Amino acid sequence: MGLRTDDLHVVLGKRTVLRGVTASFAPGRVTAVLGANGAGKSTLLRACAALLPASSGRVMLDGRNVATMPARERAQAIGYLPQDAAVHWNMVVRDLVQLGRLPHGDDGGEAIAAALAATDTIALADRPVRSLSGGERARVLLARVLAGEPRWLLADEPLASLDPLHQLETLALLRAAAGRGMGVLVVLHDLTLAARVADDVLLLKDGAALAHGPAAEVLTGANLAAAYGVRVAILSQPDGPVIVPLGRA
Repeated sequence: MGLRTDDLHVVLGKRTVLRGVTASFAPGRVTAVLGANGAGKSTLLRACAALLPASSGRVMLDGRNVATMPARERAQAIGYLPQDAAVHWNMVVRDLVQLGRLPHGDDGGEAIAAALAATDTIALADRPVRSLSGGERARVLLARVLAGEPRWLLADEPLASLDPLHQLETLALLRAAAGRGMGVLVVLHDLTLAARVADDVLLLKDGAALAHGPAAEVLTGANLAAAYGVRVAILSQPDGPVIVPLGRA
C-alpha cells in the first residue's frame, strides 16, 4: 500500500508552503524530491514523518493516517534524516548510532554494526561526535537512522556535506536499501545524481506537484525549465544521464 499524500496542504505562519500535494510512493523504490529553493521539499518530508501537522489533507502509511499512529510505532516505521541535524551531546559515535534503536527498546547490536558498516563509519565508532568533520558527522547521523531498521527512509539533502566518493557511496546505500524493500524519499539538488539514483521523481514548484512519476518521464527539459527557470542539456552517458544547466529559460 505504501506511503501517500492526499491533497496535502501545510501552512507555516501566514505562508502556504505545500499546496494540495497528492502523490504515492512505493516500497522498494527511491523517489527523489526535487525543486527550486523554497519549493516545499523539506516541508513535505517533515509532514510525511508527522513532524509538521497538515493544515488540510493527510499523509497515509499502509492505509493509516500517520498523524494518528502511536508515536513509537510511527518511529519504527519511518526513519527521518533532517538537514543539518544538531548533536547536543558530545557522545561517542557508537552510542549516538545506538539511539536509532530507541523506538524498538533494545540494544540492536547487529543492526548497529550493519549501519556502521553501510555508512563507512566503523573506524569512527569510538570517537566523540564533536571530533568529526561535517561529512563524517553526516554519515554517522545516517547510520543512526539506518540502525532503527525503518520501513521508510526520508532523507533531506543527505549529500550536502559529503565529498564526491561518499556522495556516490551514499546513493549506492539508498539504492541497496530500496533493493531490500525499503521505501526511500530523498531530497536532492544535483539533478544528475537524482537522475542516476531515482526510480521516481516528485518535482515541486511553489509548494505544488509540478510532475510526479518515473524519473525519465519527469526529468525533461520542459519540466526542469518550469521548475527551476533554467534551460538544460540532458546528455546520455554509459553511467546514466548528465543534466547540465545552460542558462535562464
